[in-house]
Amino acid sequence: MRLNHIHVAVRDLSGALDWLERVWRVKAQFQNERMATLIFDEFTLILDGAEADSPATIGFESDDCDRDFGNVVARGAVPIESPENKPWGIRSAYLQGPGLLKFEIEGPLK
Repeated sequence: MRLNHIHVAVRDLSGALDWLERVWRVKAQFQNERMATLIFDEFTLILDGAEADSPATIGFESDDCDRDFGNVVARGAVPIESPENKPWGIRSAYLQGPGLLKFEIEGPLK
């Protein structure tokens, strides 16, 4: 088996989709009034419209954390933590996503 998809709940489905299209440059492959699917290579993120946001961190692998962090911030992402080297051997940054979602960019140490 391999991981295929994950569902996260958002109160503002259309706002979350707008943010993902603007900041992450990904469009929903499927959308109705209750849910939307977004394809990231071999992984699918499913947003479920709900009465409450679910907290989750959605992580992305990058070959250049600083470059990709700068790109998404330039497109409107709000930084939580700028890129920094971590003692466990990676460089990572965190951004505020829609609702209670956080987005992480992780790459090799600089």
